Amino acid sequence: MPGQDWVFPNVIGRDLLGTEFKLPVQFPADVNVTVIAFQQWQQSQVDAWITALAAAGIPETPLDASGMKSCILELPVLSGKFKVARRFIDGGMAASIKNPTVLARTITIYGSVGDFRESLGITSTGAVSVRVVTRAGAVKWGTTGAANAVEVGQIRDLVAADPL
Repeated sequence: MPGQDWVFPNVIGRDLLGTEFKLPVQFPADVNVTVIAFQQWQQSQVDAWITALAAAGIPETPLDASGMKSCILELPVLSGKFKVARRFIDGGMAASIKNPTVLARTITIYGSVGDFRESLGITSTGAVSVRVVTRAGAVKWGTTGAANAVEVGQIRDLVAADPL
């Protein structure tokens, strides 16, 4: 669905390669398809979205790319109370993933989960949410739930449109 009045909040995240980003201004692409998860068990939903979006032709990583028009990003969002354990949490994710393509597209965010959700119109942490976001923080499209062909097609068409 179109982005309503949603805005991507100003947050600091770090990819699993260790690079820090001030989001949304330092998003790696002009248009970023963000797959947002709040709980570890949601990884299978995240993977399904990323697989479907990549199959639709959206680049699946910002690794070794500059001036990208679009890319897929995985954004695990954790409560700020876990920030003291960031090295352990992020390190554990990186050690189990090992693939630089995935490490570069996974940007963890620690902070107020409620404020983050509210800004993006996410009503629950019970499912994965997807938001199509520009570097200016404008949310052009969003949904919550499992990947499906109709919504993947809508994202593909939106990303292919120029300009956003």
